[in-house]
Amino acid sequence: MRLFGTQAKARVEEKPVDLTLATPKPRSFDDIIGQTYLGKYKLQRYLGEGSNARVYLAIDLDDPKRRVCIKRIKNTAAQSPRFEQFFQAEVRSMSRFSHPYCVRLLDASLTDPLGPGLVMEYIEGITLETLFNAGGKIQYERLAKLIGPLGHGLYAAQQAGIAHRDLKPANLMVVEPGTETESLKIMDFGFAGFTAKPHIQLAELTGEGGLHACGTPAYVSPEMIRGDSTDARADIYSVGVILYEMLTGRLPFEYDEQEKLLNAHVRETPPKFSKLGITGIPIAVEQVVQQALAKFPSERQPNMKELVDQYSKAIGTDIWAASAPIGESLPAAISDSLNSIRSVIPESVNDGIDERFVLSDMFEACLPEKLAAIKLKGFVDEIRGSVVESEPGLIRLRVEMPAGSKEPSQRSGVFAFLSGTRRLPMRGKEPIEIQLKMNKLDANRVSVLVAFKPIMLMMPSDPGLWGERCEAYYSLLRKYVMPEG
Repeated sequence: MRLFGTQAKARVEEKPVDLTLATPKPRSFDDIIGQTYLGKYKLQRYLGEGSNARVYLAIDLDDPKRRVCIKRIKNTAAQSPRFEQFFQAEVRSMSRFSHPYCVRLLDASLTDPLGPGLVMEYIEGITLETLFNAGGKIQYERLAKLIGPLGHGLYAAQQAGIAHRDLKPANLMVVEPGTETESLKIMDFGFAGFTAKPHIQLAELTGEGGLHACGTPAYVSPEMIRGDSTDARADIYSVGVILYEMLTGRLPFEYDEQEKLLNAHVRETPPKFSKLGITGIPIAVEQVVQQALAKFPSERQPNMKELVDQYSKAIGTDIWAASAPIGESLPAAISDSLNSIRSVIPESVNDGIDERFVLSDMFEACLPEKLAAIKLKGFVDEIRGSVVESEPGLIRLRVEMPAGSKEPSQRSGVFAFLSGTRRLPMRGKEPIEIQLKMNKLDANRVSVLVAFKPIMLMMPSDPGLWGERCEAYYSLLRKYVMPEG
């Protein structure tokens, strides 16, 4: 049966668009204290910074007793070609998820005169890194009070299909430290990604460039270093590193050279506590930590609830029940600016293309993520296509580009394409853009929404001929990802 028959109504498949306004050039970091962000948050003082942002304490002028954090993006990050794309991803992931043990996103802007930034819930306390640096090793009984909130927050994120991907002591805030009510909140889901979205790196499709792993080298999982597919169990490995460090006073692998450190995550076994002269910790507690540090995800605890339950059995206390939150949800009235950002990031748009030339279909395939990379690279090579974009859940290809055309690598659109075009195609040879939107159904199956579109400046004129060409590519794609037998 023809997938794009003459009687079938073509479905309009849309693509994400950039925010409508250009990112303004931020002011100097030194002159913004006392300024107002988004017309309502008055900056009070500098709190700290990471590689991509500086953080400030501010008060809400609508409620002067309320304090917030402004995570103001640095110029170097804001000027990156893909900054808006990553900013949008962070806003999406954080605005769709709320939990009492995770710091909450309250507001966001790309167009404020002070520059792009996020407004976060302000939490009083000290980071786990600061606590550790001040006092050294943390007793396993005290650590149990912190692992409960950490487990609840990460487990809820995992259930929502979100992985943190950059867990470390500096991203964990200890609330009311040293008291009977000591607890913990997870910060900076900045590298968060929806694990339901398969991610095939650009280098895997093109064979050019190197694979990369986000995260902090001392805490990054082996699979992220290897370039394998990742899920929330990568966070469990990072938790294992944190627990090892807190209990022993040192990291499981201590190398000054990053290459040696990353190689150790992949190949070396962490020293046993006894070899480090560590005593007084139940063997069962160490076993929990060592399992979390397994080299392959399938060998670790399947989720944070299981890890916390194992730790509970090791010390004879029901940590999960004792740390269960009463419950908290995202307020019904999200701020106007956050709503405005979300509203200009629709799932897709038509781009004004004649719907007769926008053809799409959806199918399911048994396709583990690593195998998908191999099969899709074979498809790309056979059609002699160029990969425009490969992000979590989305791959964009172009085929039959006219000779002399220059494929835009960082951004798409009329102006980018116009600047690279050198020659118009012959009739019936117009270039085709193929979009693949993928979602994981389970560990081995994915749903794939495939769409075929023309390029705005090189529109075809014959819907019948266009449909035949698209169907030929579609049939070939299915042979690669859904082989018979």
